Amino acid sequence: MWIHVSKPAENAYIKQIFEGFLNVAEELGLQVGLKHKKINISNTRVAWEHEQFSRLRVTAATLSELSVAPELLESTGGLFDNRHFVNEAAIVRSVKLVAESLARHIYGQQGKNIKIFADNSSYAVNPSYIVSWLDLLSRTPRVAPFLSKNDPLIMALKKELADHTVDVNLQHEVLDGMFTFYDSTRSRLNIYQVASVTFDLLLLLVLGSYLIILFSFLVITTRGLDDLISLFRRPPSRKVKTA
Repeated sequence: MWIHVSKPAENAYIKQIFEGFLNVAEELGLQVGLKHKKINISNTRVAWEHEQFSRLRVTAATLSELSVAPELLESTGGLFDNRHFVNEAAIVRSVKLVAESLARHIYGQQGKNIKIFADNSSYAVNPSYIVSWLDLLSRTPRVAPFLSKNDPLIMALKKELADHTVDVNLQHEVLDGMFTFYDSTRSRLNIYQVASVTFDLLLLLVLGSYLIILFSFLVITTRGLDDLISLFRRPPSRKVKTA
């Protein structure tokens, strides 16, 4: 696992976060590394989620199995992705790592020989509970255009937090980025079939022929056929006499 940050590792808050995850990772037999990457303000696309908050000078970090940020639309999955491809044991270990690290950080238990989510305890991570959420998440679109403000998935997450905490507030944050998402997921698409370029050329040819015939008819009826023919004759050249 890699912890991606925008502030240098010497920062006191970043150092505290990394050491907390590192201690728990050693207890679980996992490896955690730290990756520091400066934010490119001129680039509208952010590489990691925490960069959105770092732009607002909020200390944040992103935990990922990738050591390098993927390119746009890279490693985003496909139509052939399947729920059974997920390694449930790895997900359970990652949940233990994040839960234990955050709990020790929140309750000030870092550096102490204590396990808040110890196995066989009342707070132990329940694999069946995680599998049920994996089944739900694998069936539910989670990108912004498909999530309304009162989406069942969001309401389920809010209810789950309310069952284990005292005060839960739902906030909708608008983050700047290169994409614009809208709340509406249902709209009407109107498709119109228009004539091809061949039709336009044929119409232009017909109109041109009509105008030529009309012009010729008017000239013949008003001035005669000879005047019409004279319009297309080459005028005689004038010879200049020199003395």
